Amino acid sequence: MIKISSRAGRFKKKLVSHDELQIESPKIEAALAPLLDLYRQKTITDAELVALYVILYLSTRFPGTWLGAKRPEMNIAHDMHFPVKSIPLSFEENIKKRLPETLGELFSGFALRSTPETVNRSLLSWSAKTYPLILMFHIPQPSEVLAQQKMGKRCVTIVTKDLNKYVLGERDPLSFTMHDLIHADHFYHDNICYEGQLSLYWFLDHCLSEGYFDELMTNADFKWELEYLISDMNAYAIHSLKCLKAALIHYHPDKEMFFEKWVKLVGVEEETLLRLSTLSYSPEKEDSILLQAMKNFRQ
Repeated sequence: MIKISSRAGRFKKKLVSHDELQIESPKIEAALAPLLDLYRQKTITDAELVALYVILYLSTRFPGTWLGAKRPEMNIAHDMHFPVKSIPLSFEENIKKRLPETLGELFSGFALRSTPETVNRSLLSWSAKTYPLILMFHIPQPSEVLAQQKMGKRCVTIVTKDLNKYVLGERDPLSFTMHDLIHADHFYHDNICYEGQLSLYWFLDHCLSEGYFDELMTNADFKWELEYLISDMNAYAIHSLKCLKAALIHYHPDKEMFFEKWVKLVGVEEETLLRLSTLSYSPEKEDSILLQAMKNFRQ
């Protein structure tokens, strides 16, 4: 995962400065160890570990104010029943007085400081297996993300080492995890684009497995754009297809020959792809043609 999509663009990449990372990382690392022990002992689930990871960071950064206002209960089925009193973290007295009984009640009934509601919803839905998320402890390669996404799954990564560094040089560890949770909610919650996105992922997987992009992958700029599209765009499939077409045409040395290959691969009339990204393209008439063409690659 390389860049954040426009849908989640309002969420800051770096929630703390480099200096603040250096100060907080030893505290975070020490407090994280017992949480990981609970996970290894299977006392907590994947979703509960990530929920505690979020709480750990928030309570370290905002000791007296991380637990926000109580709000109407989010009407989301969940399976986060770990007792809050059993969390092996130290909280301020004013926070202790307001804590609910379980993690599920905390994330469904309270706002959390600097935390979008989408984070809460992803964690609750993940716990109930409504969102088929995969917990990872490493930064996945775009190919890993694509393999998951074409099957309707997504990953959530928590960083447990080198906590004093920005992940991929861009995000602090909490921001990186929240970014995954935000994207997950955009992917699953009330997403009318979901089926089209799956078809796009199958289409891209076919292109890669057949070596269709091999001659362009030595171009660092094209590789970056393709990996961004694969792993982090999270957009309407036709918009993603427009971006792919633009990159292919822009970076290929023999544009005319390549476009002929592109038309044959997609399996639609040449004029449709020529019009894509132009004013003469008709979304009402032609989106369905391209979506069906990509759907033909699904197994």
